[in-house]
Amino acid sequence: MNNPTWPKVFALFGFAVIGLALAFYSTAVATAGVTAGLIGRDRGGELLTNGSALLMTGIAVAAACAFLGTLQALKLRRRV
Repeated sequence: MNNPTWPKVFALFGFAVIGLALAFYSTAVATAGVTAGLIGRDRGGELLTNGSALLMTGIAVAAACAFLGTLQALKLRRRV
């Protein structure tokens, strides 16, 4: 990570997009958990808990990768 290159920057932004996709997918899991709780299939609320955990993880991955990608892009722009 000490030697920034443009492929590393694009890879980090790609990971940020994957994190956002994970966050988007987790809303479907959480919605399924709410529905399963309403119809009585998920009494413990495990699907809702998993959906919430995936949402927080996806947002954290997206934020961290976007920050690192932006930081490396700024380093590359200053070097030129």
